[in-house]
Amino acid sequence: MRCACWAVRASILGVRVVGLVGIAAWAACSSVPAATTEFFGPTVEPPRGLMWIQPGMSTAEAMRLVPNLHEPAKKGVRDELVLDTNVSDVRLTVRLDGGTVSSIVAIVQGHGARDLLTRAWGPPQIAHDSLGQPEVTWASESTGWKVKLDCLERNCLVEYTPYHVLTSEFFGSHVIPPGDLAKLRVGMKLADARALAPGIIASRTGIPTSVDGVREFVAIDDKTGVVRSIYLNLPPHAEDLVAEAWSEGWKASELGHPVLVWPDPTTGWRATLRDALGYSHDLAYDNFVPAAHFLGDQPDSIDALPQPILGKTVDEVKKAYKDELVPGKELALILLPTEWERVGTRVVLATSGGRVKELSFSLPYKPHPEARDVLFEAFKTKWGEPKEQDDKALLFHEQDPRIEIHDDPEHGAWVVEMR
Repeated sequence: MRCACWAVRASILGVRVVGLVGIAAWAACSSVPAATTEFFGPTVEPPRGLMWIQPGMSTAEAMRLVPNLHEPAKKGVRDELVLDTNVSDVRLTVRLDGGTVSSIVAIVQGHGARDLLTRAWGPPQIAHDSLGQPEVTWASESTGWKVKLDCLERNCLVEYTPYHVLTSEFFGSHVIPPGDLAKLRVGMKLADARALAPGIIASRTGIPTSVDGVREFVAIDDKTGVVRSIYLNLPPHAEDLVAEAWSEGWKASELGHPVLVWPDPTTGWRATLRDALGYSHDLAYDNFVPAAHFLGDQPDSIDALPQPILGKTVDEVKKAYKDELVPGKELALILLPTEWERVGTRVVLATSGGRVKELSFSLPYKPHPEARDVLFEAFKTKWGEPKEQDDKALLFHEQDPRIEIHDDPEHGAWVVEMR
């Protein structure tokens, strides 16, 4: 009767037990045995065929791979699927986030799970998580799974996540996001992003990867319906592995905080490593164009603006650059950012008589002050030595188009004007 009494007590305590509704349905338990080591098996992996399921998988695919998965008889506080266990003290759940598998969890009655799993798999590893809290885990490179044990007030959660040791090889030799993240772009429309990477887009809490301690995130701007950011959450020791893969990052500042940046001109991706929750790091990816490529090498044009603009009518410019136009009354374009800018490069167009007479844009260096001189050398490579004007602007090109550039130290940028 011990199990039956526990079930009645659980139904009274309700959500406080483990946040589950209807947990008393675990038994008919006077005749159902408790779990033994055989239930969890001799190797570290989810039981009852759940090893075929991976985070990021759709609900439909999970149910196809494990046909006995079903919705709970009564919906609880989170979206999940359940799997009948045929034991009295373990509940198997596949937790969902936006129709996508987020985790596999076994909920074990009482606090005997650690002893049971130790007898099944051997002693656990005792480490600390990104917040510095003790963490009890078992991991197997051969099965590709890791288990984290978290014993709460009355029960233990056994959470299964894919597992492979994180090494520098995970990051590759060039800066580019892993897996489906590489298909996305910051600023991409939500519908397009969802078609390319439906699982990660559906999740609002991130998707665990197959690599230990690495979680994928795509943040969406709900107001504009576009991808706002693409990033990985990494464990504390990952900084050395990133440097091993890509060499030492460039030191920069972001909103007053130090960051490391890796701009890769061969891929057009830039990675920024910043501190995150606790001792963890976020590695954010975005697209950029090197300033030298933005400018190009021809003195009478800008490579980032392949269609002529100066002297063209407003309608001609709007037609040629319809995808880059900034909404609003001001006539302006947004292009990819250069190395040291977080938002796109804004090209402002001045008109007279319905035609574009002047354009201007800024190339920032503030996050990485050493870039000021690098940009100045790029100007000289393109246009030659400048002449200083009375207003301290530098005249780089006197012929059509006239190119004047001045330093804006207050904002940490070079301002380029063409007319």
